[in-house]
Amino acid sequence: MSRYLAGLGADVTGVDVSAAMLEKARAIGPEGITYVRADISQHAAAWWDGRPFDGCTCELALMDIDDLAGVLATVTTVLRPSGWFAASIVHPCLPGSENGLSSWPPGDGYDSEGWWISPDHSPGGARIRVGATHRKLSTYLNALHDAGLEGVRFVEPAASVPTYLLWRCRRA
Repeated sequence: MSRYLAGLGADVTGVDVSAAMLEKARAIGPEGITYVRADISQHAAAWWDGRPFDGCTCELALMDIDDLAGVLATVTTVLRPSGWFAASIVHPCLPGSENGLSSWPPGDGYDSEGWWISPDHSPGGARIRVGATHRKLSTYLNALHDAGLEGVRFVEPAASVPTYLLWRCRRA
């Protein structure tokens, strides 16, 4: 997403907690994107220069971050008033499939919120290595609202069972 936005002419700052992921991003390029190693769920003052962003994005990562409220507080802090926040997640209602995509722990149900890891799920995939944090759809929607982010559009790309959930919000 950073490369896409930079290609459109945006001034881009990419933030990730993983030094290895940031090195991969820098190696791919293009030059001109600022990459910062930081925990986005912690206060932005540690890495942010105070200039508000027009927009923020988080692609397929919120279900891998325990502190959703902290992330959304940071997003709200760094966005200018009416700035946008676009994100995508593995659909929180997805029970999983032969592809290994699942929002909640195999053997548990939708109401089973919290961090989980499964050695039997998607061998070689992220859930076996780093786990995930399952949240119900209402938890995500209420967290956005509580952080001062108003929903503009929610999208479930066409599939026989919804696989992903995407949204665009704006800072109130």
